[in-house]
Amino acid sequence: MTRVSKLVAVSVVLALALAAPAFAQGQGGQFGQFREQHKFTFQLMQMVRHIGEIDKAPKYALSPGQAQQVLAVLKPLRGKPKLTQDQAKQALKDLKRVFTVVQLNAMARIKPAPRRGGPGFGAGGAGGPGSSGGPGGNMGSRPRTRMDPNAMKNFNPFYRNPKATDEWSARRAQRWDRFFSGLERKSKQAKASRKPGRG
Repeated sequence: MTRVSKLVAVSVVLALALAAPAFAQGQGGQFGQFREQHKFTFQLMQMVRHIGEIDKAPKYALSPGQAQQVLAVLKPLRGKPKLTQDQAKQALKDLKRVFTVVQLNAMARIKPAPRRGGPGFGAGGAGGPGSSGGPGGNMGSRPRTRMDPNAMKNFNPFYRNPKATDEWSARRAQRWDRFFSGLERKSKQAKASRKPGRG
């Protein structure tokens, strides 16, 4: 290799090395910062996804009473366009009180769903609990768009009335509808058991 070729090669390597951090910042830095600012919202989404997962296993399934308590915590959030970090943090605390140690340990063993972007980045991420099979999971291949952090500040993934033009959020809301309908059906068993007998 000639001296000129070596200089060219070194220049290319240096350019790539300098460009890599900027590229990473542009791709993941913005969402990483957004995720940190809304960490309790993301933790709440993850916990709700885990609730749906353990409920599929008879050993860890929610009792009718637990389903009723989960609804008491989460249903009020469905009417709020925005969810603050204080509200998300309180919801997390309230939900943790509902479950047994065995159930909480089962949730802790669930592997995190793969990240597929975030609000405005693509089909996954903040759309719901984050799994392809759960509420708000991957909706298929869609073009990625830029996220507006200001518009997404205090976003509420549980909100039931997204904008009519927001097809992605509308599908997410439909998935949440199914999730909450399942809890409603189970909670009715608790209500029925409390009715006084007729004699």
